[in-house]
Amino acid sequence: MQFFKKKAKSNSRVGVLVSSDQLAVAWMGERDGAPYLIAFERVALQSEQDAGMALSKLVKSMKIEGKECSYVLNRKDYNLHLVEAPEVEPSELRAAVRWKIKDLLDMKVEDAALDVFQVPTDAYRGRNMVYVVAALKSKIKDIVEMVNESGLEMAVIDIPELVMRNLSNHCIDDKNGVAFIDLRRNGSTMNITRQGELYLSRRINTQLDPKIMQSIEWESLKDRLALEIQRSLDYYESQMGQIPINRIVIAQRQYDGAALAAELNGVLSAEVSVLSLSDHLNSTTELTAESQQIGMAAIGATLRTNKKSGRSRKPKQEAA
Repeated sequence: MQFFKKKAKSNSRVGVLVSSDQLAVAWMGERDGAPYLIAFERVALQSEQDAGMALSKLVKSMKIEGKECSYVLNRKDYNLHLVEAPEVEPSELRAAVRWKIKDLLDMKVEDAALDVFQVPTDAYRGRNMVYVVAALKSKIKDIVEMVNESGLEMAVIDIPELVMRNLSNHCIDDKNGVAFIDLRRNGSTMNITRQGELYLSRRINTQLDPKIMQSIEWESLKDRLALEIQRSLDYYESQMGQIPINRIVIAQRQYDGAALAAELNGVLSAEVSVLSLSDHLNSTTELTAESQQIGMAAIGATLRTNKKSGRSRKPKQEAA
């Protein structure tokens, strides 16, 4: 998903994520041919309207003026739809898709900025499927202005699903396929990737507060969550004709990542583990569990590669 496509000027890139109450900024460089996390900062926000001023201050304090920026859209700011691609030339695909999805959008199609990314050709038993991303043109314009006014140079606007793909590609061995799940209070996302390619992405409706395992509702929520995950695994195998997924990795959580993985291990057909970014990224910056949960998307945005499925580097070790 690239609303803007520019050739990278250097191996240094900044990832930015703005949520309703947090601004996260990650600065990734390169050392010995591998990504190196130079700095990560986060700032609490009273509201999203404070993001512009906060970003400008961070850009100055981190001394990252002029760096290329990969900005990650908030989940509430875009639509994502899987559709069968019209039979048109690649150069005409975006325009053709615009009218194919107009009735699926929660905005007027003429007000939408669109981009598409293709699903691997073997993903849907030979059907040519594409994911379509739609966001309000006015929202994109505001984001570009905010980023450029902060002193950064806008390069890419990304979405969490593809940022998660970047992280899977860099940090997880997905040679035989892996499910990567980001469990959050305001909604969760599940990706299935294989060999660096995104095969399936689904929103999970079960919402998990940071300390959900201490709640009396946990047992019923666990069953509901496990059912949603298992249904997606079954769909991938039976409807998409793929080999079963035997490995699930969940993104780090502030309080209960390991405990949550252990609980899910007992109710799902695949092995469940936790991804700790600090095990896979070279950095002198400490990445606590809280920082990883808040900043995962900003960090993942810096790991985009133009190679079709090549890893940024060989991971240090398996996610555990």
